[in-house]
Amino acid sequence: MARSRISDTVWTLFTETIRFILVPLVLIDLVKDNWPGLSTAFLGDIVPLTLGFGALIVAASTLEVANRPGTFKRMFFGITALAFLSLWLFVVFGGGIASFTYLPYNVTFDMSKIVYIMLIGISLKALLIHRTYTDNKRLIADEKKAAPPQRRPAVRRTASSEFGSMSRVAYQVTSDDDVGYSSERPPIDSPASQAPGRCPVCGNEVRPGDRSCPYCGAWL
Repeated sequence: MARSRISDTVWTLFTETIRFILVPLVLIDLVKDNWPGLSTAFLGDIVPLTLGFGALIVAASTLEVANRPGTFKRMFFGITALAFLSLWLFVVFGGGIASFTYLPYNVTFDMSKIVYIMLIGISLKALLIHRTYTDNKRLIADEKKAAPPQRRPAVRRTASSEFGSMSRVAYQVTSDDDVGYSSERPPIDSPASQAPGRCPVCGNEVRPGDRSCPYCGAWL
């Protein structure tokens, strides 16, 4: 989609430059050379005016195509291009009034009504641009509703360096109810302390966990 829009933008830039800058300048030069007696309201400055308004039309049309249908930018640049096109057309046709002088004859042509009809036709295209904007805007809204929500990746939290070295089991409560954590691990019973012992009264062997002798009942 993005590649297609880029190619359309480049093609629009190329074609609009030919239509509104190169071809009109060539035709104006031919008319000046072949009909020197022709005069219009803007004939003296028609070349810079045609070049300036033509460049604005090319820029606005290119930016219109570069944006996605249904966006406000595309509608804005489309209507802007129509406004510049109306000014360009009015300048090229000299406001619809032209006069031609040949020897003792002077002929005046009044085509203002035709020019105004063309301007009205161009302005009607603004309704089409607005209709395209509203229709595609609904499609964009429907696509956003149908798209699944994006889930954020879970972030695993790690313990800080100060608490990571402390023991999670070994802690002691002092007499004044202050809780203190110790980084030392609980002592592990050595194999020697788990060896069987003997009763000091009768001398029989007893298990390490016994509290009394199972033979004579003496307290260990």
